[in-house]
Amino acid sequence: MQDSFYFIAGLASIFSLVGVYTLYLAWSSKGTQPLRKWLGWGILVLSAAGWSSVVGVEYGISIATLIVIVAVFILLALTGDWPSGPRPVVKQRSGNTLEPGALRQLWLRGIFRFLGAVLLPTASGLIAGLLFFGFTDFSDSWRLVGGAFVTVTIWTLALVWVCADKKLLRPSAGLLAFSVLSGLILKLAIPAVTA
Repeated sequence: MQDSFYFIAGLASIFSLVGVYTLYLAWSSKGTQPLRKWLGWGILVLSAAGWSSVVGVEYGISIATLIVIVAVFILLALTGDWPSGPRPVVKQRSGNTLEPGALRQLWLRGIFRFLGAVLLPTASGLIAGLLFFGFTDFSDSWRLVGGAFVTVTIWTLALVWVCADKKLLRPSAGLLAFSVLSGLILKLAIPAVTA
């Protein structure tokens, strides 16, 4: 029994490392590689399933996620692909870096992006987790862990979208529509469930 535990746990850990490396290769190479991306995500799901089979769902998903985080940090440390920080400000010949109007616009854009990155992904993630918890027929532990996992996943993806997209209106409109639609589904469904 203990031998099978170590075998499955070791195999699930290897799956986590291979999945992270596969996603890294897919994202760092030129051109779109959807097959490699889906393969990487599938291997990570297999890792979580392997850990869940030996320690339970509550701990399995958490352990698999922690291994993925450690693997990402190790990969970044080995490749030296750390964010280099903000670029130095290049001064214009007149000595001024930015005009006052442009500086005000830059500050406003930064404030709006910050609010969009804090509020919209958080609302989208929480509502998606509530939808998973309320509308699935799994056991309570499955729904609780799955809802937390969906919340964190949607929040992370939405945060990356808001921060990476050059046009703030596109992710803001998409996440706002998602949150409003999900909220309406929850509002209409909760009275039907409690009745």
